[in-house]
Amino acid sequence: MFMRSRARRRPAPAPLAAAPVDGRPLRVLLPTGLAALAKESGIGAAIRHQESAVRSLGHEVVTNPLRPFDVVHLNTPFPDTLLLARWARLRRRPALVWAHSTEDDFRDSFPGSNRLAPMFRRWIAHLYRRGDTVVTPSQYSKDLISAPKYGLRAPIRVLSNGVDTTFFRPDPSARERLRDSLGLAPEAQVVISVGMQLRRKGILDWVEVARRMPEVTFVWYGRTDPRLLTAEVEKALADAPANALFPGYVQAEQLREAYCGADAFCFLTKEETEGIVLWEALACGIPALVRGIPLYRDAMPDGVLTHQVTGDGPGFAGEVAQRLEALLTGELEDLTAAGRRAAEGVDLDEVAQQLQEIYRLAGVLPARSSQIVTAGA
Repeated sequence: MFMRSRARRRPAPAPLAAAPVDGRPLRVLLPTGLAALAKESGIGAAIRHQESAVRSLGHEVVTNPLRPFDVVHLNTPFPDTLLLARWARLRRRPALVWAHSTEDDFRDSFPGSNRLAPMFRRWIAHLYRRGDTVVTPSQYSKDLISAPKYGLRAPIRVLSNGVDTTFFRPDPSARERLRDSLGLAPEAQVVISVGMQLRRKGILDWVEVARRMPEVTFVWYGRTDPRLLTAEVEKALADAPANALFPGYVQAEQLREAYCGADAFCFLTKEETEGIVLWEALACGIPALVRGIPLYRDAMPDGVLTHQVTGDGPGFAGEVAQRLEALLTGELEDLTAAGRRAAEGVDLDEVAQQLQEIYRLAGVLPARSSQIVTAGA
């Protein structure tokens, strides 16, 4: 949940061949509201990706719920999502609710998150049940929210959040620029990770791997409000070795430079529903070493798109360091071409075509009425 991503807004593409429904474009409500609070997170990136997909299909994006709309996309676990779902029901318009979050990926996030996780699951399940269709980014997350404790009855569709492969693409010239920006020697080895500074994102293990490999520079892009850091993460950041750098939040262009210029992407997250940053990394052609969580073990087995180390506990960082050393020295198979091809399979244009099919299955049609709703109505 709330994965940091620097995905930038994609230039408006020419409409795809998939024609608007019934010869007329849909008016798709992508409300702003409290969603603005998530603009720097993975959910924020997903919303921007949806906007790009909607426009590429020739449909109209509406942000004000008081304007006419034919379908609404609801993405956040904030209170206004419930109000917007009720508004759509009142207007007799279908609501597509995106299940980006689960109880599992809420754990190990913020102080008290483990105690609050069951309550959070009841809340998001209540929101997801308001959808006429529930959309989730992977088969793994679909399996999680299909459990009886979520109580979902609406159809659940799988749709990747996607990646902009026209923006995130290999660029060998970025290697020198990245080292210049970090003040490193041209031959320096650089390993990066991207995300919020959370235990769930694997930052404790990542710092320990950096400690075991002092000859390599480790760079973590992304930050968390210091007020939301757990004590153990605060300590890990304060005691991090000198070869571990934390530039914080960076813009999309800087993040692309990092993906393209680094020697490896080390993503030790413990739980994801998809992980947009991994798709960004693969799109840029960077070798990737990830923790072998169920999502990645099933969707991209070890040695196919990524190299993986499965496990946790005291010995995990040592195993990662050994595997990472083998990756950096070229002992492991080069999977970057396969990773790039896989990323192209979830490019935003591909996602748009699948979104059009979800509209069809949900029975979304252009409304005959175009009457504007006013505040006094």
